[in-house]
Amino acid sequence: MTEEGYTADEASIEASEKYISKFLRDWIENTEIQKVHIIAHSMANRGLLRVMQRIFDQVQTKTKVSFGQLILAAPDVDAFRIVNDEDGTGTLEILCPNEVVRQRLSKKKRKITNNINTCWSHIRWFSLCIQQDNELDCQKFTRNGDLVTS
Repeated sequence: MTEEGYTADEASIEASEKYISKFLRDWIENTEIQKVHIIAHSMANRGLLRVMQRIFDQVQTKTKVSFGQLILAAPDVDAFRIVNDEDGTGTLEILCPNEVVRQRLSKKKRKITNNINTCWSHIRWFSLCIQQDNELDCQKFTRNGDLVTS
């Protein structure tokens, strides 16, 4: 795919978000379903994640519907990144789609630290981050899982 085509796809999925949001809200609020599982592929993952950030709390407050599995097939999103410090150490930043997921992951700090210890010897910290108002809000933890900043 060319860069122009990729940019056009990004614009297309952004323009589709309001329709995806409306479809999901209408479908959930006007049916008797109890749990929703969603599969998205490639670039659609970006739009779906942004839509879920916006409607998640609204849907769960207005209805008794819960979201089950959200499957991101061939995701075109960054779920984590490693930020390297000047001293050669680094921070693993894990991007969470919302506060609920961040809280769930914070309860699994031991599993995260075990994976870090197994895979990345230079990682000194890890952060659980959510995007809010175009800024990254991160809770930073030591390799032992102790909270450093929030």
